[in-house]
Amino acid sequence: MITAIIGLVTLVLVLSLLLLSLNVGTTWPWQIKAGAIVATMLTVVMSYFALHELLGWPTGQDMPGNMRILSADIVEPRKGSNEKGAIYVWVKPIGDNNALPRAYELPYDPDFHEMIIAALARLSQGIKQGVRRNPDYDEITSGQGRGLPLNFFDIKPLRLPAKTGQRLREEAR
Repeated sequence: MITAIIGLVTLVLVLSLLLLSLNVGTTWPWQIKAGAIVATMLTVVMSYFALHELLGWPTGQDMPGNMRILSADIVEPRKGSNEKGAIYVWVKPIGDNNALPRAYELPYDPDFHEMIIAALARLSQGIKQGVRRNPDYDEITSGQGRGLPLNFFDIKPLRLPAKTGQRLREEAR
């Protein structure tokens, strides 16, 4: 991610230097120079939005199938305003130890709010919480008994085999 940020900053600097040399060192008409200024400004705006995605802001993309929930934040809708509210979930895919956690933005739903609170309470008790997408969920028909976007479940702790005294003696040799 650091290389992407450095690359975007370098791109903007190079374009700015080219623009400066174009405006100072050429005798081109002002229309071409103005077009170059506008193109440079558009590039800066596009790089801002590209950088926005790289910085880890929550995404509205589809979530992977099975994940482990790390945390969540709930923004309830405000009465008297047009803010619809949102539920932000920070998850990590199960089974891929090298995968990085990702934040997702989900639409606010009161029932889903209750499920998230229950999952966070179990998480605070030390019980790891898994979450998987509900395959029957459809945002358009969510009010028609299609369930909620995610289903939560407990992740059972990994039980290691007991070490026996004989095995320990063999390993010590």
